[in-house]
Amino acid sequence: MRGFTLVELAMVLVILALLGGSLLVPVTSRLEARDRNATLERLRDIQQALTGFAIIHGRLPCPSTETDPASPVYGLEDGPPCNLAREGVLPWRSLAMPATDAWGRDRHAAGDEWTGHWRYRVDPAFSVAPIGAATAPSARLQIRDHDGRRITTTDSQAVAIVLSTGANLRTDGDNTSHTGATPSYQAGEPGADFDDLLAWIGRPLLVARLAQAGRL
Repeated sequence: MRGFTLVELAMVLVILALLGGSLLVPVTSRLEARDRNATLERLRDIQQALTGFAIIHGRLPCPSTETDPASPVYGLEDGPPCNLAREGVLPWRSLAMPATDAWGRDRHAAGDEWTGHWRYRVDPAFSVAPIGAATAPSARLQIRDHDGRRITTTDSQAVAIVLSTGANLRTDGDNTSHTGATPSYQAGEPGADFDDLLAWIGRPLLVARLAQAGRL
């Protein structure tokens, strides 16, 4: 029996490489879909936790701005009145929620990046107790789609926003800035230049839940 020639071996290796590449794409897509679905589930849990916090405390929590993981208040909300002059993260320990999305990494030092940690913004009027039926949003938080069309309206304005930076670990579109002067956020289907995931609490739903719980 004669052995394989170098040309034949090379052809076999090329075929195996092509087959391996064709299998890799579906596996990668499945992993991305799995992580995205897991993050969406966590966002739904966070929405419920924020509503529960408001029912108990009569307000929404402040962001967490402590950067040192060794601090006893790391991951807890800043005491009201909220420090809204800088970007904060979700106070995950105050809400008993995971610190990060599916792509996140734990921090071990004050200088570490906030990879995958939830970004959080709350309307100042709803961070002060007690929220009442007449409490009106003051931050004008808006959520738009990729075409700039408003998802939230004046009647259903967002009073809290939670943001995941998605698989690319950076904010995209309108979510690239966080200041009091830029209240517009972006949500929508993932694409080449956008993979952020958002959840928000709308004023009508929050007020209705507070009323159902006898807090109004």
